[in-house]
Parts: sequence; structure tokens; C-alpha cells
Amino acid sequence: MTLVKPEPLRCTFFIDGSNLYRVLKNIGLHCDYRKLVLEVLEQLPFDAILQRVYFYSVYPDQKMEPKNYRKTQSFLQKLERFNQWELRTGHLVYRDGIAKEKGVDTKLVSDMVFFAAQDLYDVSVVISGDEDLTYSFDAVKTLGKQIAVLKLPRNFSMKLIEKADFQIQFPNHIMKKIQQS
Repeated sequence: MTLVKPEPLRCTFFIDGSNLYRVLKNIGLHCDYRKLVLEVLEQLPFDAILQRVYFYSVYPDQKMEPKNYRKTQSFLQKLERFNQWELRTGHLVYRDGIAKEKGVDTKLVSDMVFFAAQDLYDVSVVISGDEDLTYSFDAVKTLGKQIAVLKLPRNFSMKLIEKADFQIQFPNHIMKKIQQS
């Protein structure tokens, strides 16, 4: 009898960039996001090939936060140049001087469900700590897809793990301390 090795599963990443950035910044760390994706792929309990990485974020208001806007713009432009990476942006609404993200979670959820329905991936890897995403996991699973979640070191909802098919441990070894300027 000949053993047939299963085909690698097609894997698409959905990264809530703003959420990931805040978590890492709050603990004084940063990382190379391409390395993070490769590390997560290595931790999956099956052979996987990277289909695409969707990165969701916002630009700060250019007039209200010019320095932060330039820094964010530079970072996001670098991500857009990576092969197989796509940037999806929401926007910020300022109320009483406090910025609130709009459209990021909705775009992530819409893409994850739509691409599952189009059979563009077998496994979605979600990098976010936001519990609001869990309801969409049911739709993705109903469409026959699997979900892996990267467990962030802080501000992480355990409901994401409960709803996911796989949990990926956060790869602390690729993190670097933020340089104080």
C-alpha cells in the first residue's frame, strides 16, 4: 500500500495590525511582521502554503498627528511592497480628542468570510485579540474552512481560542525591545 501525503493546506492571514501594534507597544516590543508570519506558518500542525496576508490598519489624521502619520505611512508602504501582502485601511474618527478606529474589524470579517465562500483558502490565521471577531468564525467554519489564532501576550480574548480550530503560541523569540528615542 502506498501512502499518499496530503497536499499542503492553503493558508491566508488576517492581521488586525492596529490591535497587534498596540499589544506589542504596551509591552515594549516590536517585531518583523514577515518573520512573524513565517513563524506562525511553522507552528501549524500541518503543511501549509502561504496564499496571502491581509493587513488591516488605519492612518492617523495628517493634520492632528503629522509625525505619527508620517511614521505610519512609511511603515504601511513597506508592508505593501511585500509579496503576497495586501493592505486594507479603515479610518479614524476623533471625538473629544480621542481617536476611534472605524471599518477595520468590519473589513477583516468581510474579507475572511467572503474569501472562504470563494474557496480562496483552507485555513485562515487570525492575528488579533479582539473578541468581536469570534462570531464570524462560525460562518467560516460552516463554509468548511479551519481557523488558527495567534495567542497574543496581552489584551487577548480567550473566546477567540475557544472558537478557533488551532491555537498558535506567540513566538517571543523573534521579538525585540523597542529602542527608546
